[in-house]
Amino acid sequence: MPTTWTLDAPAAGITLPATAVQGLLDCASAPPSAATLLRTIDAVVPVEYLSLVHFRRDTPELIEGSARHTHDRDVVAECFAIYRRSYWRSDTVMRLADHAARRPAREVAVLHCRADELPVAGWRNDIYVRERLTERFTLLHAPASGAVQAIHLYRDLRQGLFQPCEIERLLGLAPLLRQAHQAALASHAIAVDRSAQVAQSRQRLLRLAPALSPREAEVVARIACGLSADGIAADLDVAPSTVVTLRKRAYLKLADVGLPADRLRLARWLG
Repeated sequence: MPTTWTLDAPAAGITLPATAVQGLLDCASAPPSAATLLRTIDAVVPVEYLSLVHFRRDTPELIEGSARHTHDRDVVAECFAIYRRSYWRSDTVMRLADHAARRPAREVAVLHCRADELPVAGWRNDIYVRERLTERFTLLHAPASGAVQAIHLYRDLRQGLFQPCEIERLLGLAPLLRQAHQAALASHAIAVDRSAQVAQSRQRLLRLAPALSPREAEVVARIACGLSADGIAADLDVAPSTVVTLRKRAYLKLADVGLPADRLRLARWLG
């Protein structure tokens, strides 16, 4: 039978390689990436494939996959297509996903399943035997209510089965990886939301204040969305002094036609 765990905090005294620590920081500070997750985990325990899966209305959907070695085809996508077509309803991971959905942002559920423990022979033959996979180690968490994400890790025959010490390391890493992945998802959501707000503000500015240059509108739209001069400079890849100059020009043009020309009023007008 597959083995499951539910973890809510890192194990006491866990020690990670420096590359894994840097990997966790990279995971937390950038949009979620299967390749970044794989590199982080591979620094602790070698795995051949990683798939990042989202559960939408209790149905698994592949977000992205990554492989440790270069292949001439997308093994993760091919295997997921077979799994989604025929076998996902037989997967124990569905029960764990339901459990994780009821405890958002609090814990990580872990499932370890060897190929010979799969409940359906076709599943084992069509994917694990065909691709020479030995087992799967899955981390599930819900970053928000009703939104469950899974990180599937696969070993192949070259790497052999997970040893007890490797499973212990993965269990120690799991809560930290959940926290990093959750932070990345939250950061990405904020960035996407802010990008949409900036685009909306920019379009309204260009319509109501056509005297503004496109660059001035870019700056004012970001001011209305709460970005500082330094933040705008980084966003537009210009010097902060350029932002200040564009802001002064834009404020004069807005004031000339009786429109808001300061941060607070812009936020209310364009927010």
